[in-house]
Amino acid sequence: MLVDVSVPEVGIDSLTYESDTELRAGTRVIVEVVRTKYTGFVLGQSKAKLPPNVTVKPIEGVIDDSMVISPDVWDLAVWSSRVIMCGMSKALKAALPSAFYTGEKVNPPPEYEMSSRSFNERDFFNPFDSERVNFFLDELDSNLRTLILFPKKDEAKSFFTSLPEALKSQAILWSSESPKLWEAWKAIHSGKVRIVVAPPGGVFVPLVPEKIIVEDEANPAYIIPYTLNLSARSIAGHRAVFLKAELILAGRIPSLKTHIRTRPREVLRPERKNIVLADIHHSRKERIDGIKGTIPLTYTLTSRTHKELGQGHNVIWLLNRTGESSEVFCENCGESVKCPKCGGVMQSRNDGNLMKCRHCGMIRDLPPKCEKCGYDFLSGKRPGLDTLAKIAGKYFPDVHIYDEYSEISAMKGLILSTKRGLELCGKIDPSLVAWLDLDSELWRPEHTNRFNVYSMLLESYWRGRTRDSDRKILIQARRKGMRLAEFLAGGWTRFINDELRTRRDFMLPPYGYIVEVECSGKILREEIMDSLMDAGIFVMDPGEDDQPLYVSTESLEAVRKILEPKIFLRNTKKQYIKITVVSE
Repeated sequence: MLVDVSVPEVGIDSLTYESDTELRAGTRVIVEVVRTKYTGFVLGQSKAKLPPNVTVKPIEGVIDDSMVISPDVWDLAVWSSRVIMCGMSKALKAALPSAFYTGEKVNPPPEYEMSSRSFNERDFFNPFDSERVNFFLDELDSNLRTLILFPKKDEAKSFFTSLPEALKSQAILWSSESPKLWEAWKAIHSGKVRIVVAPPGGVFVPLVPEKIIVEDEANPAYIIPYTLNLSARSIAGHRAVFLKAELILAGRIPSLKTHIRTRPREVLRPERKNIVLADIHHSRKERIDGIKGTIPLTYTLTSRTHKELGQGHNVIWLLNRTGESSEVFCENCGESVKCPKCGGVMQSRNDGNLMKCRHCGMIRDLPPKCEKCGYDFLSGKRPGLDTLAKIAGKYFPDVHIYDEYSEISAMKGLILSTKRGLELCGKIDPSLVAWLDLDSELWRPEHTNRFNVYSMLLESYWRGRTRDSDRKILIQARRKGMRLAEFLAGGWTRFINDELRTRRDFMLPPYGYIVEVECSGKILREEIMDSLMDAGIFVMDPGEDDQPLYVSTESLEAVRKILEPKIFLRNTKKQYIKITVVSE
């Protein structure tokens, strides 16, 4: 009997081996790949039609007597690999701890009595964090196996810590760190845990849940980028359907997919009196020597800040650029100074004497002259938080910059931060949150960016807020940012409908898919582009050989038929094809 086997450890999706016995899909086996033995997963009986003179290697051994992965987790891996064309090896790596690939002994999962109910979906969209937490606690009080997901591990940990002891004794906090991950996996797999609190990667936990709760379901942090590039929310929804479980989607604002499907009710909108708009054209253009660009400070911003600080309140200013400047460049040739370690852009620190890589964090001295043309005058570009602190210090006596090293209890008065400062809103309850340059948040080319920025505006208004709070948000912007900010008082229903109209016109997700195709070599690139266009599939070509091709399509099946055979034939050391599917 011939069987197909996936070998995640070496990234091979399907190899054909010979077996003396019938093996069930999901069974782990030992196979030889290029004279080395690995753990593989049986995909099923092979349909390959091999020539009679081809020798097929035998399976070296069988690790499991029966399937040790719960059927719903195996189904998730199969489904994920099909939806985003990533292959089973990548899907299995995302779904299972690495101990599975080393042949670690695993007992079969317990036999659960499956619910006779049908799949059910509910939602709870409420802007107040405390009211959503109380709702979750009520849901956990039922005697059902429950998986509750949070977009970030700190939020999952905070919720788990706050659980009453009666619930905490039945719960476990999912960790992605080894060896904690393996210990947590075994504890859940044994059936001794009823509640799992987890960040996005915990969507594959072996709980066989009867109820799945997804908090802040529209948050882009649910995308699992390095493995599947697929939202954990979508995976949770598919799992709930497979298990006939209950799915509860919650948050301040629904995702576009959820809005299309269920049209959830908007219970409360921000009050117009608490939304302050300041036109960035009417502002002081504060400059610092040696740095190109300005930081706009409107009179509305400084006067409102003075008023709130004078009353003993906390104020947060948000500018999503760290360092003194976000980039160091040559005045003569325009070339940016690059990190010698990773090639990333360097930002200015320590009064221009040091530079820090924005990508890997490497620190180096400022070179005496341009390393490309030899010109001896380097400047900063686009001032960041360190420069803002110097400027703000002229107007206000006590200014703090919030970063990963800051002590929360010391954060009082005027606090400067990147978008990370949004987490402060729930901890110090500022009376004013100011976005200094909203347009700079909107320049990114991703089709999801406008929705993400709007969600952050809502977060700055609602996060940590109570019903008697009088927090205000102040938005400095130009025309584009102003238009987005004006949707706040109109409510997210109005904004989402406007966003969906634009997405529908251009067939962007959720109405279609974007497929990003990276490949090696100009010849292979042209071959792929010709094959897609011959099939009537529109291809967007940036024009550079080292840039990906982009395909916008309503259906992935036509794209899959063309690309899958090429992936199988071309993925070698010399040639590769990498596919990324964007569906969110």
